[in-house]
Amino acid sequence: MESSALPELERRLRTRLQGDLRPPRGRSLYVAYSGGGDSTALLVALLSLGYEIHALHVDHGWHPDSAQWARFCQEQAKALGVPFTLLHLAADTPGEGPEDQARRARYALMAAQLRQGDWLFTAQHREDQAETVLLQLLRGTGVAGLAGMPRQRPLGAGLLVRPLLDVPRQVLRDYLEQRQLPFLNDPANADMRYDRVRIRRILLPQLQELGWPHATISIARAADNLADMGEIATDWFDLCWQQYRADHPGLSVEVLPLEYLHTLSVAAQRFFLRGWLQSLRISVPGRERLEALRDAVMRGRGGARIQWEGGQAWLQGGLLRAWPQPRVTAEKEWEAGPWCAAPGKPLPIPGWQCAIRATPPADLHHALAERFAGTRLYWRRRRQGERTLSGQGQHRSLKKLLLEAGVPPDLRADVPLLWDETGHLLVILGYYTAPWASAPRGEPALCLWNTGTQSIADSGVGSI
Repeated sequence: MESSALPELERRLRTRLQGDLRPPRGRSLYVAYSGGGDSTALLVALLSLGYEIHALHVDHGWHPDSAQWARFCQEQAKALGVPFTLLHLAADTPGEGPEDQARRARYALMAAQLRQGDWLFTAQHREDQAETVLLQLLRGTGVAGLAGMPRQRPLGAGLLVRPLLDVPRQVLRDYLEQRQLPFLNDPANADMRYDRVRIRRILLPQLQELGWPHATISIARAADNLADMGEIATDWFDLCWQQYRADHPGLSVEVLPLEYLHTLSVAAQRFFLRGWLQSLRISVPGRERLEALRDAVMRGRGGARIQWEGGQAWLQGGLLRAWPQPRVTAEKEWEAGPWCAAPGKPLPIPGWQCAIRATPPADLHHALAERFAGTRLYWRRRRQGERTLSGQGQHRSLKKLLLEAGVPPDLRADVPLLWDETGHLLVILGYYTAPWASAPRGEPALCLWNTGTQSIADSGVGSI
């Protein structure tokens, strides 16, 4: 069909998919299909352009009609000749609220369906982008948040792609009417309890009435500009980080020398600290806590400890250390005593798990040599004046080892310590693994990790 004869939605979509969003050959293409108007229009437009599509639908189970909606989507997919997969959300899915639960759980379920290189299309359009930017602005976010939703980002083993971010909602509505396509109306889209709905139904219309009829266009354009700035800033951090690592080869990535941070401008300090924390997979603090951290760095306040939701940092000996929160259990009543790393013998510390894995992740908290599995080990607390044996039989002060490992002073009395029967310290939980006891790279390992900050893929020998 000639381009001029195509409906506007198909024409815009074809231009995008023949340009900077060209789908890979030989990979599966999925559409997140809720049954609503936007995803219905995207699904049918992709089919009309000749793409082989697989529809994914997530049944949240929160609405009395959710099962009926799932049947509707399945019937529509069958009528279109589209393969269909129905995914069910667990009733106890954690989240910060209904919107957060729905979004996180939906993407996690769909991500699990993607193989290497597969694409998942979603139908967010220009008005959705404007709503996202306004939400982030009102939350006081940084450049990344104000850039809105990216056109593409990694998702599981594949890629999440949003090809309609520059397409107005009305173009999708016109397409539905032209094709006479049936679709669902989710009552949540009219529920004024949700922030996004209030922005859509109150704030954006008021902006248009006050003299900004093209507000959504301007906001989306600003998001594109900020996305460019964010990409440039990320490139700057990558270059700085590479140079920093080359200049400090002996330091752990969890440690930053204060003297290096002092060489940066104030704005560069903020950005470098954010990038450093993100590289450690630690939640970045808000502006106020980040300023408290930067102020402690500039003052060189030894012993200062800064905490925020999801992370904490500690200054000691001219070094800044950071780790996820909680690094160790907040419970002080964990049970000390013998422990055998074998089936039916979990860690006595709440929130921690162990398993034998054939290929442990590189960023795992602890990966002990497999020979320790099934042996008699001991969990206990620190004792005053205690010393530990190294792998070569030398004695070391436990106090000094705790300091070098970055354990904050107020946690040292209760941090769990794992010992073998001969007096060798194997693990300071969450902080340190004895080098001689660590699993060689590429070999099976006895893995210990905090379920609140890390997860392990189910590939490997077996769980404990």
